[in-house]
Amino acid sequence: MHCIEIIPETSISACAGVLEWFLMEYLSDHGLDLTVEHKDLSKEGVTGWCLKTGGGEFTIQIHQGLTGDEYTKTLLHELYHVYQHLNGMPQCEMCAYMSEDQNLDKLVNHQ
Repeated sequence: MHCIEIIPETSISACAGVLEWFLMEYLSDHGLDLTVEHKDLSKEGVTGWCLKTGGGEFTIQIHQGLTGDEYTKTLLHELYHVYQHLNGMPQCEMCAYMSEDQNLDKLVNHQ
């Protein structure tokens, strides 16, 4: 079972559909506690982070200024890192970048 928290709550509409699709598509067999936090990441020079905070606990931080496909691709990228962690895969940044467009296409075709 998945336990999801989206911060701030005003970001739920942008995030929930992508999370629901990805978790059912790739991580339905895993128990997962996931927090998605929208915040200013401009000082860090990134659009997102995936942080493993415990056994099946993760925090994804997404830059609060992202919109549209850039937002969706970043969220899919960070979710792919969660997938890598949970499946004992190396954290391959190139693989996560390659998964963005592929999963965006799958998500759009699903909707």
